[in-house]
Amino acid sequence: MNYTVSERKLLFVEDDETLKREMAEYFSVQNAVFTASDVEEAAEILTEHEDIDAVILDLILKNSMGIELFNAFPELTPPVIILSSLDSEDTIFSGLTSGAADYVVKPCSMRLLETHIAMRLLPKADAVATFGDFSVNANTRTVKYKNMPIPLTPSEFNILLFLVKNRGRYFTADEIYENIWCAPSLRTTTVRAHLSSLRRKLKAAMPANDVIRTEFNKGYCFTGEGL
Repeated sequence: MNYTVSERKLLFVEDDETLKREMAEYFSVQNAVFTASDVEEAAEILTEHEDIDAVILDLILKNSMGIELFNAFPELTPPVIILSSLDSEDTIFSGLTSGAADYVVKPCSMRLLETHIAMRLLPKADAVATFGDFSVNANTRTVKYKNMPIPLTPSEFNILLFLVKNRGRYFTADEIYENIWCAPSLRTTTVRAHLSSLRRKLKAAMPANDVIRTEFNKGYCFTGEGL
């Protein structure tokens, strides 16, 4: 995979002016870059520019907490990569389960940050997985059946996308957590709760199809059968 980011619209929410300038200078060479110092500024940019491809979000801002962005935009579609100096397991877990697609601990190089962003942005030509009338778009983070949207939380979408990308393979709740959030899983009950809610929403939208199957001692699998 090419771990560079180009021809994208990126929003950096950061109140450290030196770091914000460094990120803007690095990423604006090949991308359109927007910056904000707090959640209010970020919300204005996201409202005005609906085609933002990714948000890089600090957690501790001068006038607000970065996590408030998920409350302001409960169905935020671009992937959010948290960039924070807070490195406790509980903080990372809270950020990921609030809706972030990734969590990067400061300080880090621009190259490493770019790699994390690239991992969450598939090439536009490869972003949509389609199974009959069912589609999953990794860039817009939307799911549709017969062209009707299926509203999912960010964590539910992350789980579905992972299973879709690994169609036909079974994963336990621990394996799903570790693969998506790249950290040891100590919260399998939370993952199972997300899976239960995800399966319920998919079943409500597609009553005749059970696209995520479970098997004892094997885990969960996206089959795509019958679509």
